[in-house]
Amino acid sequence: MAGPADESSAAVSESLYERGLTDGLPIVAPTDERVEEMLRGTDNPRDHVLGRVGNHDNPLTVEALASNAVMAGCVPPYMPVLEAGARALADRSSNSIQFSVSTGSWAYQWLVNGPVREALDIQSSSGAFGPYFRANRTIGRALGLAYKNTARIQPGEKDMAVMGNPFKYSLLAGENEEASPWEPYHATHGFDAEDSTITLAGPNSFIQYFPHETTAEEVLAAMIRNTPPAMVGGTQQGGDFDQTVFHLVNEYNAEELASAGLSKQEVKEYICENSDLRVEDFQKGTLWDGALRRHEGKVGPRQVPQFDGPEFVKVVAVGGPGRVNAIVGPSIGGPVTKTVEFPDGWESLVTEYAEQRDWYADSTY
Repeated sequence: MAGPADESSAAVSESLYERGLTDGLPIVAPTDERVEEMLRGTDNPRDHVLGRVGNHDNPLTVEALASNAVMAGCVPPYMPVLEAGARALADRSSNSIQFSVSTGSWAYQWLVNGPVREALDIQSSSGAFGPYFRANRTIGRALGLAYKNTARIQPGEKDMAVMGNPFKYSLLAGENEEASPWEPYHATHGFDAEDSTITLAGPNSFIQYFPHETTAEEVLAAMIRNTPPAMVGGTQQGGDFDQTVFHLVNEYNAEELASAGLSKQEVKEYICENSDLRVEDFQKGTLWDGALRRHEGKVGPRQVPQFDGPEFVKVVAVGGPGRVNAIVGPSIGGPVTKTVEFPDGWESLVTEYAEQRDWYADSTY
C-alpha cells in the first residue's frame, strides 16, 4: 500500500479512496519512508502475521498494520497497542467478523488500561470518547482500517449494516483508573494492575444520561432505568458468543457508589437482580434470540431478568468531573483483552514523540 515519497498526500488519499481502501476521511499517504518509521515501534518483522481476520482468514501482517496506522495518523510509539488490538480482532472469541459485517450496525469498542495510557496520552477523563486526543482517535481508526482492508470489506457487499454506525470510526478511551474507587477493568478480569492492556467489544449503541439525584440508590436506579430493553445480556446462538453491556460511570458517581460500600461486583449483581423485561415482549420475539432462551415456556411471573448473570454486565470508570454516565451495548462479541507487549527501546521512542500540548495558553473568556 506504500507509495513513493514525492507523491502528494492529497493525490494518494484520493487514489486510495477510489480503490475503497479508506474510511471516507482523508488519510496520510503511507509512503515507504513513513511506514518504515512506524515500524520502529515494533520488534516484529514486517511479514510477521499478527492474526487472521475476515471470513477468508486473511493474514494481518505487521507491515499492513503499520501502513494503515500511517493512514490513520498514528505515530510509531502506538505500535505495541495497535499490535495488541490486532490480536484481539483476530481472536475468534471476539466475534469481530460478525460485528464487522452484520446488518446490526455494530462498532469496534476499545478500552485501554494500565501505564500505557499515560505514556501515550490516551485520555480517560473529560471527553475521553470525544474529539481532541490524537491517540484515542487514531488508534481506534487505524485498527478499523486494518480490519477493513485486510478482510476486504465494503458497504453493501460484506458490511451489510442497515444504518451504519459513526462509532466505527473510533470508539476508544482509557479507563480513569486514578479517579476510580475500584480495581481497574483488566485487574477484574485476571490481569495484573501494572499490565497494559487493550480490550475489544462490539456494541451498536452509546447512550448518555443524568442520574436524577446524587445518591447511590439513584445512581443504581438510573443505570437500570436508562438501559434499553434490547440491551439484554447472556449467551447467544447456542454458546457461540456472549452478549454484554458496558456501564461507563463517571468519577463522581463511582465514588458515591463506593462510599455506600458497594464493590464493582455488587453493582453488577444489583443490576442483574433488579433489571427485568416484560414477558409479553420476550415471548413475541422482539428481543435478541437466545440470550434469555432458558426462560421460554417456564415463565410464571410477568417479568424475566434482563441479564443472565453479573458476568454479562461490565462496569468501567471513564470520564471527568460531572454527572453524566453512559451505557454501551449490547456487545455481540468478547469482550477480549490482550496484553500490550513493548519492544526494546520503546521508552526512548515515546520520549522522541512526546506530545507537546499547550492548548489553553491563548484561551480568552
